[in-house]
Amino acid sequence: MQNPYVYWRASHPLVFITLHFLFGIFIANAIPQISFRGTALLSIAILLLELIVMILLSKSKLSLLIIGLFTSFCLMSWGFLIQWNAFAGYSMFMPNSFYAFIDFCRNGLIYKINKNIISKEANGFALALLIGVKMDMNRSLVNAYTQLGIIHIIAISGMHLDILFKILSKLTGLLPRKKGLKIVEIIVLLILVWTYTFIAGSGPSIIRASVFFSIYLLGKHFELPNFTLNAIAGGLLLLILVKANGLENIGLQLSYAAVIGIHLFYKILYNALDLDNPIVQFLWSNCCVSLAAQLTTFPILVIHFHQVAAWVLVSNFIMVPLSNFILYGLALLLVLPMRFAMYGGCIVEKYILFFNQLVQDWFSNTKAGTLLITMSRLQAFLYYLILLLVYLWIYLKKSIYLIVIMALITGYIFIKLFS
Repeated sequence: MQNPYVYWRASHPLVFITLHFLFGIFIANAIPQISFRGTALLSIAILLLELIVMILLSKSKLSLLIIGLFTSFCLMSWGFLIQWNAFAGYSMFMPNSFYAFIDFCRNGLIYKINKNIISKEANGFALALLIGVKMDMNRSLVNAYTQLGIIHIIAISGMHLDILFKILSKLTGLLPRKKGLKIVEIIVLLILVWTYTFIAGSGPSIIRASVFFSIYLLGKHFELPNFTLNAIAGGLLLLILVKANGLENIGLQLSYAAVIGIHLFYKILYNALDLDNPIVQFLWSNCCVSLAAQLTTFPILVIHFHQVAAWVLVSNFIMVPLSNFILYGLALLLVLPMRFAMYGGCIVEKYILFFNQLVQDWFSNTKAGTLLITMSRLQAFLYYLILLLVYLWIYLKKSIYLIVIMALITGYIFIKLFS
């Protein structure tokens, strides 16, 4: 019988490649930079060393352990070299016609919103929600969203792209299921998804979502096995190859941490309760999504901002599902003809004003604030290690992981007591 770990590793190659790249990048960040000439010489030396060892390994009968260690060294060295050779000001080069097309689409979207949503507050909120323009938003309203821990609602993220993707998939799903039309469907979906990504400003979180959906679409078309964690790692690997310095972006870190947390812990949390009522199931599902995302984003928020919103779980549980109606309403508004869009715009405007008033009333009546917390990078590493061991303990049901968890916690407490 094949070892489950060996099977899992074979079915998730991009996870292991990405982890080795990240470790190599971490090493590169810990070592002081040398001149460009020195970096080039080091790159050539490492690549020559790898080539020589590969030739030697191909002619010998060394154990799989040595071959595996050398493979790890190769992957880590590539991540090391990518980081050292990254240009801080790197950006993609596109033809002027592409930017003209994006500007045309963006201006058309803004024009339709301005024409059909008259209220300044609702208009500013709609533009922030759709394309990330927050200049016209009320500062006190933004503060209320921040203090309640739901600022991500008005930040362009994978949630927006997920709703767009579902709507487009429903529309293209009406096409006949023929081979040629399937290719047309994929091309249309990819063009629309990436067009919206550039219209929305190409933020780190939406880039991550676009890469993920692109990998998912192509994998589904070629009928490849669906391993979500592998697709997530593939997207991160592609971003590393394009711009390694982009990993320093806090938005990208939070986005990947949230999606990994949801993938790993959502089902575990959701299956913890056996519920029959569909309404309660829906509410519990939203709660589990929020809790799973908070589990993995907590250390990043604390390290960068030294605080977390006190009402974050409750506010996300209630407000995120309600905000989805705004996104669906705005998406419908954009596709309606202008003579009908004015009626849709009136409904969406009233709902936005109601939603914002609800947020402000909640903020003022509950005296929502933030919890000030400090966490070192070592503590964050220990937190993620324990979280991973908890997942393995629940998933594999082996007591050894629980023993390691207790040993780590006990050892840390002793170090803190006697330091």
